Amino acid sequence: MALPLIRVHWLNDSRAFRVLFLLEQLKLDYEIVSYRRDEDFRAPAELKKVHPLGRAPLIELEDRSTGKKKVLAESGYIFQYILSHFDTDGVLKNNDPDMAEKIQYYLYYAEGSLQPPLTMERLLLMAKKAPVPFPISYLVGMVIGQISSKYSAGRLKNQIDYVEAEIAKNQGFLVGGKLSGADILISYPLMSVFDVGIAHKKDYPNISKLLDTLSNSGFLCHCKGKG
Repeated sequence: MALPLIRVHWLNDSRAFRVLFLLEQLKLDYEIVSYRRDEDFRAPAELKKVHPLGRAPLIELEDRSTGKKKVLAESGYIFQYILSHFDTDGVLKNNDPDMAEKIQYYLYYAEGSLQPPLTMERLLLMAKKAPVPFPISYLVGMVIGQISSKYSAGRLKNQIDYVEAEIAKNQGFLVGGKLSGADILISYPLMSVFDVGIAHKKDYPNISKLLDTLSNSGFLCHCKGKG
């Protein structure tokens, strides 16, 4: 049975590069439809023509014989669908039921538990840097600091510590001592905590090594530059 046409709706400065990385690792052919953010860093309205929420990434699967289309949204679901339908050789999934369940768990974990406090911290950092006159800036800084220290910063550190320990237990990867879809999906939040200075690589050697492994593969830089 012929594989469907895979069309990736790609938005600049988004997490969509992980889907490209996944497809490249599985050696799947795909097309890219590129979109650019506006001056306010918002996704263009054109994306809503593909999916009502107008967010990226989106995957469009088109049956080559009938032309029937299916649109996949949400990164975790996209990964789960691609792995279950197209990773026939088990390149990025695991045939052991327990290991397969762990991979599925991390697909949910990366977006559901790790990403939210990271997003909050990034928004707080942006708000803190916003041009506000003194003394309002001082008061804003105090409020932001309280929100961070009592909510998002502590939660985020707990999540990063957890991932560091899990990678240490699994020979440098999240599951089964080998690269899986879970490692690819979690790469973005892990890179982000270092890029914005929320955490430091020297304190998380196992996470740093995993990210180096992904970067050294050549696929990660290749995919981030596509579109």
